[in-house]
Amino acid sequence: MKYQAPRGVKDLLPPESGSFRQLEDEVRRLFALSGFQEVRLPIFESAALFTRSIGESTDIVEKEMYLFEGKGGETLALRPEGTASLLRAAIEHRLAEPGRTSRLFYQGPMFRHERPQAGRLRQFHQAGAEILGPNDPDTDADLIATVSRYAQATGIPGSRLLINSMGCENCRPEYRKRLLSYLEGQKNLLCETCVRRIATNPLRVLDCKVEGCQAVLDAAPAITDSLCPASRDHFERVRQALSEGDIPYTLSHRLVRGLDYYTETAFEWVSDALGAQSTWAAGGRYNGLVSSLGGPDVPGVGLAIGIERLFLLREKAGTLPVSKEPPVMIALHPLDNDSRPYVRTLLAGLREEGISCVGLFGSNRLKKAFVSAEREGARYIGLAGESERSDGTLTIKDLKTGVQQTLPGHPAHDLARILRAGLQLSIDPSA
Repeated sequence: MKYQAPRGVKDLLPPESGSFRQLEDEVRRLFALSGFQEVRLPIFESAALFTRSIGESTDIVEKEMYLFEGKGGETLALRPEGTASLLRAAIEHRLAEPGRTSRLFYQGPMFRHERPQAGRLRQFHQAGAEILGPNDPDTDADLIATVSRYAQATGIPGSRLLINSMGCENCRPEYRKRLLSYLEGQKNLLCETCVRRIATNPLRVLDCKVEGCQAVLDAAPAITDSLCPASRDHFERVRQALSEGDIPYTLSHRLVRGLDYYTETAFEWVSDALGAQSTWAAGGRYNGLVSSLGGPDVPGVGLAIGIERLFLLREKAGTLPVSKEPPVMIALHPLDNDSRPYVRTLLAGLREEGISCVGLFGSNRLKKAFVSAEREGARYIGLAGESERSDGTLTIKDLKTGVQQTLPGHPAHDLARILRAGLQLSIDPSA
């Protein structure tokens, strides 16, 4: 039987895998420069954690979670997003406490049973940053500015920042009534999914992408017209801080995000270069979520970046970071079986000096060794036979220039220095 990867997952192969890792490291540095510290989270959690935090009526909980039964009979889920897991960890390890500010970030794979397409996989990677403690608008604006400036600095094509307010527990119920009243009168113009959401989660109707629904939803009441004084002040101060920081944004009254836990500021970055899956980063404030998960009443705000979508955008822009995996510098080939231990010793010495090298042990045939060295992408091939091992030397040929020399194999430090400089530089000009 020939096995293939399941639908909706992707093997990431060299050289793309190296660029992907560099992109992850780049985002990690971005967060670290803003004072965030990394938390390593488990890939699976209790399913109830996500049902409680994300919301029972969301698509993620209703249709997309990968569920399985643990040995003890509990229902577990592969994590579909990172915020709930991070908050569970923060509560469990007392990182979410009144009067304390915690800046935490995570990276890793997430899992959702979605319809696969460009930029949307069933196993995908996210990097997320969460700030627990402060409840001031400047914290929201600073987090937003961090990603917006990153987008500008790296030339992400067509990136635009959309913002909205989700209100708070005081003003959202009144808006929900206004929206519900409007949608009930437009049912006959909406798709089946929208009609179902009117009964379960009317705010999610605004997130519909069906073309026939757009005119109705564009005319829907805006939540910003229903904000209480406190929420209005919070949102206006966020907008003011963004303007003062020269961070361009677009006010989008239909931006509601797909998770139930958001309050106050909501934001996302989109790019038309991605096609239908235009969002590459998103987040918002979630006051009340920590306490709803059994922790203290600690406010929070966070965001997540989709690494696959960021990869696609940077690839389109021609700004993907180059893999820093060291290329194979030299391939060592034993010319006979007795020279194999000597080659292994040379390999160990060169690797200790930071030289990327491989041993060609498959065959003692010289012609095959040259072919193998080229396939490995090696700059040099090193040959060791009876004469080299008895003299403690190594015959090296530069596969690009054709220069060949026999050099001392020890100390490894001197051999490594010559390999880095180039064989021609080690030749005595008087010879």
